[in-house]
Amino acid sequence: MNFDFDSMGFPAGIFGLSFFGVMAFWILTAIVHITFAVAVYRDADRLGTPILVGPGIWLIATLIGGVFVAAIYWSLHHTRLNPSISVTSAETDKESIL
Repeated sequence: MNFDFDSMGFPAGIFGLSFFGVMAFWILTAIVHITFAVAVYRDADRLGTPILVGPGIWLIATLIGGVFVAAIYWSLHHTRLNPSISVTSAETDKESIL
């Protein structure tokens, strides 16, 4: 068996990345997941009545699913998929931005 090593003598990881490259990737991924999870939790707690489940479950789901779960949360709570957001209020917000 022939092993590849990086310049520091560590075995090369997946796709030729060193151990430190792989660890940096996972640390950055964890930071992104935690950041999005905290933001989703705070928003769900601020809303008071989040759709489907409570803020704690949204927090856990976002920790596991990351950006994809945060996008689902946002689309359920801050777009017209949310039945409490009326078409007229969305149009008013758009006009106030312009």
